[in-house]
Amino acid sequence: MSETIHRNLSFETLNCLIIDDDKFSRTFAKTALYQIGIKQIKEAANIPEAIDILNEYKIDFILLDQQIPEKAGLKFAKELKSGQYGSNKSIPLIMVTVDTKEQTVLMAKDLGIQEYLVKPISPVALKKRISTAVGIKQEKA
Repeated sequence: MSETIHRNLSFETLNCLIIDDDKFSRTFAKTALYQIGIKQIKEAANIPEAIDILNEYKIDFILLDQQIPEKAGLKFAKELKSGQYGSNKSIPLIMVTVDTKEQTVLMAKDLGIQEYLVKPISPVALKKRISTAVGIKQEKA
């Protein structure tokens, strides 16, 4: 059944949640998402907001900042993947951060974070990472 779902996915139908405490970073990510055709975007400035959105809306993937004041992105990812927030544990996560420490990147991979992008992000890199994370086949240019 998942093959059918993947075949029907397109950027226009994806629902994204951006979790980042920095408004400028959220706006920047939102602009990049718009440029690649993703228009259904929710934003959360903190983890409680993110959890409310996850409980209320269908989200296809999450752009997650590592440095969020009350809870690190990696800690949230661990809780999400462990099923602490209901049936949302299989949502693909893409870490978007300024943190390039090898330890952080390895921890993200261990937690099941599908992709890792360093800020500032480009629409081209974002499109590639989203395609990989959610299983959209990219046409060769």
